[in-house]
Amino acid sequence: MNESEREAILDRVTSQSATVGASVPDTVTIDGTAVDLSEFIVETRAIETVPPAVDRKVSSVKTTLRAERERRMDRLRGGNDDTETTDTDATDDPLDRETAETLADEIVGIDRALNALDTIRHPDFADEHHSATLDGHERWLAFVDAVQ
Repeated sequence: MNESEREAILDRVTSQSATVGASVPDTVTIDGTAVDLSEFIVETRAIETVPPAVDRKVSSVKTTLRAERERRMDRLRGGNDDTETTDTDATDDPLDRETAETLADEIVGIDRALNALDTIRHPDFADEHHSATLDGHERWLAFVDAVQ
């Protein structure tokens, strides 16, 4: 793959509209483990709010996905992946077009997963406070009614 082909793929991946209408790969391998990315996106979109106990887990997943995205971007840019330890120039990396396209699709899939995680609704604490206040007033009124 020549440098202009590499640049075209990088431009496609880094475009703001890269995830619009793009297909998501079914699985992406992260640290040797296959992750069902399509199912993951469907499941995260179904979550209405993130409970506080789950928020740390979501943050951890986002951090892992961002690191994996950056590793794939480095490989696509021509840097060495974890299995190669040579000091070659980015343009000398033996990345063929098919592998580059696969990496680009995986990066877009990871971006879609990150977007899904970023759009999970976190609880609105003002709404929770208002709801708790109303519950308190309702309990107080029930107590006053019981006393009368």
